[in-house]
Amino acid sequence: MRRGSALAASLAASAVVAVAAAGFVPSPARSDPGVVLTGKVVTLNDAGDVWPDARLWIRAGRIEAVAEAGRALPAGARSARVVDTGGVIYPGLIDLHNHPEHAAFPLLPVRKAYKDRYEWRFYDDDYERRITNPWFVLSSPGFYDLGAEAARYGEYKALAGGTTAVQGASVDPPSSAPGCLVRNAETAEVGPRRAVSRVDIGRDAVEWADLARAQKDGPLVLHLAEGTGPRMADEYEAVKRSGLVGPGLIAVQGVGLTAEQLKDMAARGAALVWSPLSNFLLYGRTADVAAAKAAGLGISLAPDWAPSGSKSVLGELKVADLVNEHRLKGLFTDRELVDMVTRNPARALGWDRRAGRLARGYVADLVVMDERNGDPYRNLIEATEEDVRLVSVRGEMLYGDQPVMAKARPASDAEPAARFGAGRTKVMVVDCPGTALPPMPLAETRARLQRALDVDPEFLLERVRSKPRSVELILAELARCPGGGSPTGPLTAQDVERVLRCRLGLPFEKTTLSPLTTHEDSEWTARLLANPNIPAYLRALPDYYEGR
Repeated sequence: MRRGSALAASLAASAVVAVAAAGFVPSPARSDPGVVLTGKVVTLNDAGDVWPDARLWIRAGRIEAVAEAGRALPAGARSARVVDTGGVIYPGLIDLHNHPEHAAFPLLPVRKAYKDRYEWRFYDDDYERRITNPWFVLSSPGFYDLGAEAARYGEYKALAGGTTAVQGASVDPPSSAPGCLVRNAETAEVGPRRAVSRVDIGRDAVEWADLARAQKDGPLVLHLAEGTGPRMADEYEAVKRSGLVGPGLIAVQGVGLTAEQLKDMAARGAALVWSPLSNFLLYGRTADVAAAKAAGLGISLAPDWAPSGSKSVLGELKVADLVNEHRLKGLFTDRELVDMVTRNPARALGWDRRAGRLARGYVADLVVMDERNGDPYRNLIEATEEDVRLVSVRGEMLYGDQPVMAKARPASDAEPAARFGAGRTKVMVVDCPGTALPPMPLAETRARLQRALDVDPEFLLERVRSKPRSVELILAELARCPGGGSPTGPLTAQDVERVLRCRLGLPFEKTTLSPLTTHEDSEWTARLLANPNIPAYLRALPDYYEGR
């Protein structure tokens, strides 16, 4: 364990965990007849049906019916509220791998190519100063205690990109409750089992036993062979010897997997999550998806996380599009790319009988986009956050254009979230009423996270002043600073600042809260283009967002 990691672990052990998991009691089925959405419906069924001027009836969290032009909806839909979306309706996007609690952090200014994930996570001092230590101070109950806000912000960013389900969200403390906001693969009851996430493969017998137990609980989402070094392929062999490669394995990254290993994964029924932008930014190379496709391996697309990836799967589609065009010479069709963020992740999670397409009996998770391209699959690939008209999760309209949301969700509980040209404003439902989780107004959440990223000592003092154990922790750490000792009076902001500087080296640099959308984030574009590892064709990525 590195020096900084050991210090963070020591401080964490001294802190008091103040946030308990909050329960959520779903509301009973409503007598409300539901909502009928009109627009072009892209079913993503096996036949590839796309129906212009169609109607989709949603009630009690599921799709009751889809009717193309000229066909009637069931009689029960007659009294349903009708919302003309004026757009293209798709199944909600499924992000099969992310670390949404880190969504507050900006894209890292990577200046070298790493061999593997262990090199930057454990042996890079700048990563420790930019991510490890700030995240500990931001989230720890003994310091700013904003872990729930940070994870909730990740859900907000997902909604802004049309995402309706995400893997990797925090469950302790929770960012939201089951049945509220974005579905979390670890808590959602869509398929027969919930996903289980592990970041590291086994390093000893205890960890291998833990992985085996975890996989019995649900699909195991596991980082595997993330890097280009020679030991990456060895990781797969170790996982294989441990009996973990099978239908219950969702392997994330896979940069160092060989063609034979990808073929073996396919034969055993495992699945792969491809994160090309993060792979290129960190390692200068990505997974061999051509070999994966040739083997028949199920491939899903996901952004990995904010410090080295796209803001959402909507953004990652554009990366995959450029890789497909320039490196793979059109190996994947546009429909296949769209399947990577809808049907394929649903299948990997065991949700494919209830999610990933628009059909009767499926969950009412969907996204409505502007129609800028007549081809529905090309339209989604080229769409940006500005084009998101409406996002529904469980039939609850949670995000979209202000006029559309006003019709789809008459209750005025949505807050302004993002603004675009010509006065176009997106609004978002940000809270979980009826749960033990506190309200988190978007503007207030942004302000809190920015103050924590600024390592504001006055703000920290406000957060800990009423927590005796936190004060004791800071005083103990103050005594370890050069010229330490205990203050004679109450803890001051100057005392707090000394602890942050001498024990954790904070603040390291100015850190700006990562905006919800790519359009708002000039720093993201600048750092992307300054990265020395990306292939030349990825420098065209900002073109998708310009001239809108």
